[in-house]
Amino acid sequence: MGSWAISKDSNRAARFERNQKIGVLSVVQESNSFSLQKTSIGNFTIASPDELLIRTPDANLEFEGALDEISRCGSEGIPLCDAFALPSGPIESSSLSQLVGLVQDCLNQQTSLAGLVLCLHGAMLDEDGNSADLAILRMARECLGDSIPIAVSLDLHANISSEFLDLATVISGYKTNPHIDRNETGRRVVQLLAGVLSGQLKPVMQLEKCPTIFADETLNTSTGVFADILKDCTANLHSSIVDVSVFPCQPWIDSPTVGFGSLCIANGDRQPAIDLTTKMVQEVWRRKREFKITNLATPTEAIRIAEQSNIRPFIITEASDAPTAGAAGDSPVMIAAILDSASALVTYIPITDAIAIDECFNNQVGAQINLNLGCTLDQRWSRPVSLSVKIDFLGEGDYVLSGVGYSGLKVNMGRFAVVSHNSMKILITEVPCWSADPATWNHAKLNPADAQLIVVRSCSDFRANFPNSSATSITLDVLGSASTRFTELPYEKCRIGTWPIDPTLR
Repeated sequence: MGSWAISKDSNRAARFERNQKIGVLSVVQESNSFSLQKTSIGNFTIASPDELLIRTPDANLEFEGALDEISRCGSEGIPLCDAFALPSGPIESSSLSQLVGLVQDCLNQQTSLAGLVLCLHGAMLDEDGNSADLAILRMARECLGDSIPIAVSLDLHANISSEFLDLATVISGYKTNPHIDRNETGRRVVQLLAGVLSGQLKPVMQLEKCPTIFADETLNTSTGVFADILKDCTANLHSSIVDVSVFPCQPWIDSPTVGFGSLCIANGDRQPAIDLTTKMVQEVWRRKREFKITNLATPTEAIRIAEQSNIRPFIITEASDAPTAGAAGDSPVMIAAILDSASALVTYIPITDAIAIDECFNNQVGAQINLNLGCTLDQRWSRPVSLSVKIDFLGEGDYVLSGVGYSGLKVNMGRFAVVSHNSMKILITEVPCWSADPATWNHAKLNPADAQLIVVRSCSDFRANFPNSSATSITLDVLGSASTRFTELPYEKCRIGTWPIDPTLR
């Protein structure tokens, strides 16, 4: 965890005063306003009643951390719902209604809950650009009434407003980016909830925001300008401050409320919380021009740098097309660049292409076939690539992520094929995959350690999973629905007044 995380409950001192029933409910999805693929209820993996009873306390998931911490603190955790969808476009209205209905059904079946832990992302949008997380939180509060406390966990990239504070009793977000403390965050909100129920904590929450968006690559909590601001602002804290969260916001949200948020929980005394949150957003605004990516390169430049490096595997990240940021994952830009460069590096590249998967599964392992790859979901940023490949492996099925950030999360990339062209191994998937997690490559019978170059579609997750390669990694300077070229994306609702996309603020 980053050194700035100062939660006073981190020593696990709080306990529930008596055996109480504490519900745990998780509905997590992150939306990208510029994605062409809307999110539907079918995109969610919703745990069955039997699956809800299976515990993996060490998994880096808020749901698991919360349930284990409730038990450890002397109460009974009730697993109510665990629903997760990979980031994509805003959620369809009918699907959001079904999710809200699911939350309502889960809570209405409970008659004796003393409190609720609600795990949300904080950047899920409806089709009108409004917070879908708020719709879920509103329903939870409606079902429970005003007297039962709700402790909310959020992603560091959440985009929150004052209404979150009106509905929740306590809110705490991840302290790390890359996110290696999801389990810890679940435990932390349980500790806050235990303090509320025991009467030890009289929470006062204060939120301040400033209208900025930043590239995720500049939001490392261990080093750089963001880490420096966090460390400086949280030094010498007032004794009443219990928890500090920052929400620099997922930048591809086209919403009037978009912006960097600083949230502080104090025990009974609001003024120290006001002072801290105000200081933090003022410092962010003052230093906003320092949030710069220093390792950008074109595809051709990136390949040249990789060839000259002695780091193996070398990492090139196509963050602009990262499925974990809501993009399609179907850009063939790097495949084309490898072909043009005639690079001999043993290279692993993922791409989503359901049409190509059909073609591969119509043939057999070992077959040599011609494919047109890419741009089947999003044709705005690049063009398909034609090449001859040999089918090395065909597969499908669920697997469990093993990387630091999301260990224990069960995922599925649909049917997939590994095909080769010269020294390039291309992982073609039916639905977007987690290319920053080693488990994805292992599931496809590819060992990341055997690659000289890996192209990942990730903003920051890869840093925790490939620590030896992260310092020299290159971020592609290309367009996409998760591009850091913010001024070239079609913001409408938040263009005026938001830095850096408002031209009057430059």
